[in-house]
Amino acid sequence: MWSGEVVREDILRMAKSVGTLIGGPSPGLVLPAEMNRGQGRIVLLGSLPAGDEGSEMLERMLIHYGKEANVTWMAEVTTGTIVAPRESETEELWVIVNVNGEGGSVTLPREGFDKLSGERVTAGRLEVGRYEYRMIAFPSGFSKK
Repeated sequence: MWSGEVVREDILRMAKSVGTLIGGPSPGLVLPAEMNRGQGRIVLLGSLPAGDEGSEMLERMLIHYGKEANVTWMAEVTTGTIVAPRESETEELWVIVNVNGEGGSVTLPREGFDKLSGERVTAGRLEVGRYEYRMIAFPSGFSKK
């Protein structure tokens, strides 16, 4: 959960502190905190970690919680471009969107089919233009590992 403000004390009473800020404008405040919900877990951040160290911390957190949630694959994609996988009985579809207006790329694990252009796309790096979206289909049974 992202928040533009520091996590409130009443929420922290329900959550477990995972770390504490040292220095900066908010020393001693919790970053992040966890709370269990049903079969899952919510991770609360009072702010978005900044700079190279913050990016590394956020990436390590996402990998850590992804492993805990048994995430079986991660897409190799440039900053500002997202992959939203969808699955049916006949195919797996990757909806790929560049959201930062700088263009980017995603690495396709195998050959697929571009649902918008009708063309085949090869495995490997697929360029995505500024604010462009692509829909790449893979036959059912595609290995996610």
